[in-house]
Amino acid sequence: MPHAALPGLSFTAIDFETANPKRASVCAVGVVKVRDGVVVDALETLVQPPPGHQSFGSYNVAVHGITAWDVVGAPAWDVVYPKVAEFADGDTLVAHNASFDRSVLTRASEAYGIPVPRSQWLCTRDTARSVLDLPSYKLPDVSRALNIAAHDHHDAGADARQCALVLVELCRRLGPNGVGLLERHVRAW
Repeated sequence: MPHAALPGLSFTAIDFETANPKRASVCAVGVVKVRDGVVVDALETLVQPPPGHQSFGSYNVAVHGITAWDVVGAPAWDVVYPKVAEFADGDTLVAHNASFDRSVLTRASEAYGIPVPRSQWLCTRDTARSVLDLPSYKLPDVSRALNIAAHDHHDAGADARQCALVLVELCRRLGPNGVGLLERHVRAW
């Protein structure tokens, strides 16, 4: 049975995968739109990493399974960024380990000379730390603690959706004060 809506809980969750340790090396992005606590739309795509950042590191490939062959013919970040920005439409951006995702967005955009406006971000990992007492705050661990079904971890679209579900469930569990969680944990970057 689906949960009831949470009026006022609206945001866009985002997740990136990178080709190598360099933050500019975006190779996949997923974004999920939430309106009043309900997932209403999603966008995900592979991305050809920016020039100078195209090598795929063995560690990164082992984590997400994306290889150089997978992104042949994929759009480059300068094509993807406007679509992501339009999709998010000024929403607060929510990510699990937001400092990583924010830096990927910033560095990949810098590689193309794309100015990134200051925006509001919320980190579900940090938010979960403030609400839950867990031995680990990795996305699968937080999801399990909140009884959210497992997902395909390190798939950008699946991780963005899972991140969205985590924030919705955290807010739901906090009851009447839950929606305020978004305002209390948002940071401008």
